[in-house]
Amino acid sequence: MATLVNPFEKVRPKRVAARIEFMGQLATFSNDEIAREPGEDEWSPLQLAHHLYIADGLALEQMQLVQNEDNPLVANVGEEAPRRTSSSEPPASLDAVLAGMAARREELFEYLASLPADAWERPFLHQNWGQLKFYQLVNVLPAHDRLHAQQLTDIKAKYS
Repeated sequence: MATLVNPFEKVRPKRVAARIEFMGQLATFSNDEIAREPGEDEWSPLQLAHHLYIADGLALEQMQLVQNEDNPLVANVGEEAPRRTSSSEPPASLDAVLAGMAARREELFEYLASLPADAWERPFLHQNWGQLKFYQLVNVLPAHDRLHAQQLTDIKAKYS
């Protein structure tokens, strides 16, 4: 008899690895570099970390929307998360951002772990991507972390 893998257990290692990649890149910055603005229309490493905190919160909101409504139209996270980041209060410190990121990630993991397998098939409508399933929304998040890890690598190269 085949054992079914819990969808959360399939996605969790991807999410953890992507976040570790981001945190590893963030750790390469000195205290002086962490908040330094890299250039016009770019974010500092601290702002990128704050953005991941904001984006995780938005992702949780969107996930709950998909689970609580029938085929909802979700926000374009690629536009909404940067808008929320830019309009939010600047982070008080790296320690505050890291604590918030850890708490939010735990909240996301607890939520995802609590969902039954059929919940991962719930449909939603994305204004740019069309009709999708819940698991596709969840699988975008590791790519988002890796994108910003690469941005940190690029910023560090500019600083060197």
